[in-house]
Amino acid sequence: MSHKTYLGTVTRESRPFILDTEKLRRANAKVTAAKAYKAGDLLSLSAANVVDHAVDESTWNVVCGRDVSATEATQMATDGVELPIYFGGVFSIESVSLAGTYLDVAKYDAARAKATLNNIEFSKV
Repeated sequence: MSHKTYLGTVTRESRPFILDTEKLRRANAKVTAAKAYKAGDLLSLSAANVVDHAVDESTWNVVCGRDVSATEATQMATDGVELPIYFGGVFSIESVSLAGTYLDVAKYDAARAKATLNNIEFSKV
């Protein structure tokens, strides 16, 4: 379920992301320069511990832990600063995204199946 707050002519939409903080499993990984990341993005983690955007809802390993602009990602890559990622936990399926775009409802099942294989739970609230 998404919630909207109206502020004059500005509309903000919030979607719950983390549903159970006690089950979170977090790590850090290097970013790909010049790529923006959004908390909830489905990411692929390489053997070199570098994350990139998943190709689709069924080809990912971890979930992005925070928003990073493309400019910030380039600086992080240069400085060796890592991005928080989740490899375990309970998240809202409605907050999951591919490269910053929320998943279509038709893609929820594939994302949830992959989540189960990755020891992550995507719930619908």
